[in-house]
Amino acid sequence: MQAKDIMHPEDAKALQILKKLRGFDDLIRLMMENGYEKQYRGDNLGCYLKVNDHNYKDIYQLFKGVVRQVGIKMPELYIYNDPVMNAYTYGETNTFVAISSSLIERLSIDELRSVMAHECGHILCQHTLYNTLLRTIEELGTLLQIISYSALGPILMAMQYWSRKSELSADRCEAAVVGVEVYQRTLLKLTCGLSKIEGSPYQLVEQAREYHQMKQESWWDVIQQNCRIAFNSHPQSCERAWEIDRWKNSWQYRKLRSTGF
Repeated sequence: MQAKDIMHPEDAKALQILKKLRGFDDLIRLMMENGYEKQYRGDNLGCYLKVNDHNYKDIYQLFKGVVRQVGIKMPELYIYNDPVMNAYTYGETNTFVAISSSLIERLSIDELRSVMAHECGHILCQHTLYNTLLRTIEELGTLLQIISYSALGPILMAMQYWSRKSELSADRCEAAVVGVEVYQRTLLKLTCGLSKIEGSPYQLVEQAREYHQMKQESWWDVIQQNCRIAFNSHPQSCERAWEIDRWKNSWQYRKLRSTGF
């Protein structure tokens, strides 16, 4: 698989703008190698359980299979204790994927593969590189108070917009690896937090139709809903379900699923 096979158009557009800044990639990589990356790896080794061929072999073999299918360099894999189902990835020279204990407890094997594929999609698209910039902007403004909020706001809003679109690219990688039905079922579990779901796995797609109808009832509804998500790093669940339900009809999805990339 190649990044261009799954990249959402808005994600690709934003990344192209960032890449045109001369020396920008090198600067962020330098920051990661000498700060953020080592900081996170230290936290992982100090507080999380590192998974390998000697412990939790089934999970590790499942992860290796996804990594091989996506076609990226093998990241480190960690499990951390958290009742909230979540996972994240980070790193440029030494990438890792961390998954919560509740994911392992509540998801089926196929659904766990789905989450792993999503995180591998972020690595394939080099999202971690630019997420460093987003974290830096947030810390300079909200933590260190180096940048005023009036100056920070527009920049942060633009970066959060990119972040939401980057999630859609990772979602496409996920759907390409496990198929749309497994993707929708996994997203449904992550949304409601339950280990079992009732009814159709496409419930969020139907909910998205209702949401879109409500959102378009007036210009004020459009503004209100857009403002509510302006600083969100992730799209709404129903929007993610809707996007993949549309993408499943594309030639890219059909090609990836038919060839196994």
